[in-house]
Amino acid sequence: MNKKQELLNGCPHEVQSGWLTRSSKALVAFHEKIHNAERTEYAPSVQKLADFIEGNPVIKHLIEDACNKNKNLVIACENGQDNPDHIMIPRIKDTETFLHGFNTILKQAPQFVDNELVGLPFSAWVVGLDPTLSGVALFSLPMFNDIMRDILHEWFLFLEHPESGKELFGKEGEQWLSDKAKAQYQFDDWAKDSESLPYWQSWNSFFTRQFKDRTKQRPIADPGSNETVISPNDGSVFRWQDNVVETDVFWFKDMRYSISDILSSSVKEQQDLIDQYDLINIFKEGTIFQTYLNPYNFHRWWVPVNGEVLFDPFVIPGYYFNKVVIPDFSGATTASLPYSIQVNARGLIVFKTEDYGYVCCLPLGMGEVSTITFDDNMKKGVVVNKGDEMGAFNYGGSSFVIIYQKIPNKKLVFIDAEGNLIPKEPILPEGSASVGGITTNIGAQIGRWIDVT
Repeated sequence: MNKKQELLNGCPHEVQSGWLTRSSKALVAFHEKIHNAERTEYAPSVQKLADFIEGNPVIKHLIEDACNKNKNLVIACENGQDNPDHIMIPRIKDTETFLHGFNTILKQAPQFVDNELVGLPFSAWVVGLDPTLSGVALFSLPMFNDIMRDILHEWFLFLEHPESGKELFGKEGEQWLSDKAKAQYQFDDWAKDSESLPYWQSWNSFFTRQFKDRTKQRPIADPGSNETVISPNDGSVFRWQDNVVETDVFWFKDMRYSISDILSSSVKEQQDLIDQYDLINIFKEGTIFQTYLNPYNFHRWWVPVNGEVLFDPFVIPGYYFNKVVIPDFSGATTASLPYSIQVNARGLIVFKTEDYGYVCCLPLGMGEVSTITFDDNMKKGVVVNKGDEMGAFNYGGSSFVIIYQKIPNKKLVFIDAEGNLIPKEPILPEGSASVGGITTNIGAQIGRWIDVT
């Protein structure tokens, strides 16, 4: 085991998914750019957060205390304490600085500068607050996340606008049209809005781009049979777990899945639907398969089975910056994924098959990448086939979870088309290359059902 791997094993917060650079130079440049930006009138959503903080003494104390403790964290990290790579932590000195950062980022698309990616600008901004006790408390409050949802929706509207694409796709050799960026997302594989500059009209148009030839680039494995299990998304395998219990707790070194938490919602109408279809009893003792996406992956998802949509899918509200594994100096939050699927914003859709029971799909948001959109055709009672469009992350989603019902006298074996078994916990990525030990493509085989006695 090399020294780098020893450090990674000892520091789970260093697990990467590629959304943020490990380059201190790039992060410092990003922080300086935000700090030095002109102070302008707050956007409506940011003003709402400012009023919320000012009007609630407890919330005001939490943010002020988090900013005070941030100073100690900055000093500790500069000295290398629990931060062996000396990742730079931003200094957020007060509430005004905190709000100014959000207000500035609202008019910026994710940057690819000097061949380095800062794909989670909001997360990068608060990375020096969320390891503090007050930051953890603040980011887990439902009322804070309700307002954060409004801020991220306002950002989503900007990312839909042509203004978001001007800087990113306006000049060959720069930003997302640099040689390194093009190689990362395989520029030639994608359909474009135009074959000349700008190739994509907005950030979201680029992010939800389609293949030029999906049948060639992402063929569907065994399309006529549910015996072959396919991936609904591009990504790297994070882990799988069988015999998942109905209720479990979170432990730092052994994060487990809890069906009753995954399949729950604070929205009464959603919870009523979950209860009406008895989803917890359907999927308890089943099997979970979780992947994570990097910023260069295809961010659409396809139906993984031949079957029927059980009910109209919906998006469950949840946290954005809350996590279990802290400090998360690199901002990827990948190490907290089993926890995140139980508390973060996530979509929920269930398919009923005639031969292999029920299959539940949950696209998961991470930080600001939390805009989850189901395809208009995904409605209750609709008959679907493998490879049908299920939905997309409109600058959203860092992970995707599938839950398979436990089937009597059958066993789900995770094995790829070449016959390689997929381990329960594959090797995770070590750096900004953002690729884990096992990757999978949308439509590719990830498993097979076998008969058992």
